[in-house]
Amino acid sequence: MRIILFSESDYNFSAKLAKICNLESDELLFFDNFNSLQSFKNQNNILLIIDFNDYKNKLDLIINLIKSISSFPVCVLVDKIQPKIQKEITKMGFDIIMSKAMFLMNIKTIKSQVNNNFNNIQKQ
Repeated sequence: MRIILFSESDYNFSAKLAKICNLESDELLFFDNFNSLQSFKNQNNILLIIDFNDYKNKLDLIINLIKSISSFPVCVLVDKIQPKIQKEITKMGFDIIMSKAMFLMNIKTIKSQVNNNFNNIQKQ
C-alpha cells in the first residue's frame, strides 16, 4: 500500500509510521502540498493521512481539493479523540478519524479495510 502523510510537526509519529511501513513493505511518502496528489489521480491502493494539528484550520478546503482529484480514502489523525472535533471532521467528509496511537496499533486492520473497500467498489 502507498501511504501519503501530510504532517509538518510530529516527527515522533512520522518516525514510528516509517518504521512500521518499512517492516510491512508499504511505501510511505511525505507531502506538504495537496496539489502533489494530482500525480496519483488514477492510482489505487493509496491511503492519505492528515495530521489534524497541522491542518485543522484548512480541513474544509483540503477535503474539497482531495475529492476534486480522486476518491482517496482520507484519515485525519488527532492526538486525543474529542467527540465534538470527531463530529465536525466526519461532517466534512473525511473517512477515518482516530488518534495517532490507535492508528499505529491498528494499521494492519485499517489497510485491510481500505483494500477491501476499494475491491468492493471496483466490483460494482
